[in-house]
Amino acid sequence: TGRVLSGTEALLAFVRLVADNMDGTSIAVPVSVTRQVIAAADHGGASVRWTQTSIGALMDAALESDVGFVGDASGGFMLPGFLPAFDAAAALVKLLELLARADTSLADVVAGLPRPHVVHSTIVTPWDRKGMVMRTLVEQTQDLDVDLIDGVKVWHGDAWVLAIPDVTDPITHLWAEADDERSATQLLDEYARRITELVR
Repeated sequence: TGRVLSGTEALLAFVRLVADNMDGTSIAVPVSVTRQVIAAADHGGASVRWTQTSIGALMDAALESDVGFVGDASGGFMLPGFLPAFDAAAALVKLLELLARADTSLADVVAGLPRPHVVHSTIVTPWDRKGMVMRTLVEQTQDLDVDLIDGVKVWHGDAWVLAIPDVTDPITHLWAEADDERSATQLLDEYARRITELVR
């Protein structure tokens, strides 16, 4: 149809198509992507392996024997059976193959996807405060479900917020996902306020 897909839409569409047409049983994605990827993978009987957000971590996951596909929300895709690295040409060819096998169009696949609500922001965080910010967030959320795969990911029911200190700049990245944009933004704003107070 000529509509440019977001990175998240492209990832979910690819996962939906590849989950039952790959060498492996797991799909690896960074912890910052939408939780909707779980349902997309499960549609084809695959499981999701969460990784750190760095390209190196994704490439390491691509070397695992059970991982058949790796993707992120920036439009990067890896086909480990072919090459454990991002390859746009190979991904395009694979996508065309998957669409042909399913006898469908990309537009139809995208039309059947859920609409995720993930928001992102950055908070200025001096270098000497980054460790303290992460430790304090863990302490403040000890009664909640917390994942420490990369940074601090805090689950609030089905919603979540993720804080990761940037490796090159004095900032902290924040992502949040909820059932609607307003709720995701409110969750993001709450943790942005916490971090801002910590670094004052």
